[in-house]
Amino acid sequence: MKLSKKVIAAMSAAALFAMAGTFVSCGDEDDDDEEGAITGSNNNYTLSYKNESTDPYRAYKTTSNKHRGALCQITLNSDSLDATCALGYIWDLSSEDASASAEEIARTVSDKPRSLCIVGFNHGMTAAGKVAYYVSRYTNVYDIQANNFGTKGDVTVNGDVQRAVEKEYIPLSSTYSFVPTKDDDGNVVVTVAVCEGGTYKDGKTRPTFDGTALGNSANATFDGSYDVYIFNGRYSSEQLDAMTDEEFNTAKVDEVNIPAADLGYGDATTSATSSVVAQKQGAVYANVYAGKTAHATWKYDETYSADEVVED
Repeated sequence: MKLSKKVIAAMSAAALFAMAGTFVSCGDEDDDDEEGAITGSNNNYTLSYKNESTDPYRAYKTTSNKHRGALCQITLNSDSLDATCALGYIWDLSSEDASASAEEIARTVSDKPRSLCIVGFNHGMTAAGKVAYYVSRYTNVYDIQANNFGTKGDVTVNGDVQRAVEKEYIPLSSTYSFVPTKDDDGNVVVTVAVCEGGTYKDGKTRPTFDGTALGNSANATFDGSYDVYIFNGRYSSEQLDAMTDEEFNTAKVDEVNIPAADLGYGDATTSATSSVVAQKQGAVYANVYAGKTAHATWKYDETYSADEVVED
């Protein structure tokens, strides 16, 4: 769905009712960013942080809308290319408690386990001048600030010892890295698209990134999975949709599917709805290593299957 003043032509009563709670902004006091490293709302977020401690600093901020995926451009500024940091996009963020509010889901430490998917980009950790990328799903997360969301050590919650579980689809390693294309200002830019997975009709082998083939059963049959596309450079949905297959594959670094079985969603072929993944919170994520300074931005070019559209 395009981030403009478009209105969904046909909207169910249930969707209209859901709109009231869809664009609830999460309070900063509940986000995992005690030092206010990330600012912004809706479609645009900015990281500006100097880490003067001896430990990595993890910043996390929920976006103000629920959705089923997004096309997001992530930029690491040219003045931060000597920094070791990770930047990412989080989606399918939810709590075991289905009635949990957005603030509860975004809390640094929670008494309810949460799950999330992340696609991240790490600059400076692997070979010099390269960007490493990774895709994982986490479950049983109680402390978002904990090392690797709590998979590296036990977290005590209400007297019980808990540990998060990670399933890697693309591991963080030098094997999965690329030399980034820089924009005219020398910034490193990557684009990520998280889309509902399935089978596209009319011979299509990829989604229409402006959203017309997503959330529309006339153009695709969804299977409850997610497809993650990673691109080297800044690309809008219009640019990606205008590409030939050869141009698209040149811009694309990698793609990976997260199967429905891992997500707990059903198959659209057995469902009365055209889309089978749920609208859930998303977030932007940063990890700035000790002694490093990082300036970066996230820009949402599209959010898919959101009930309402926001224009900044």
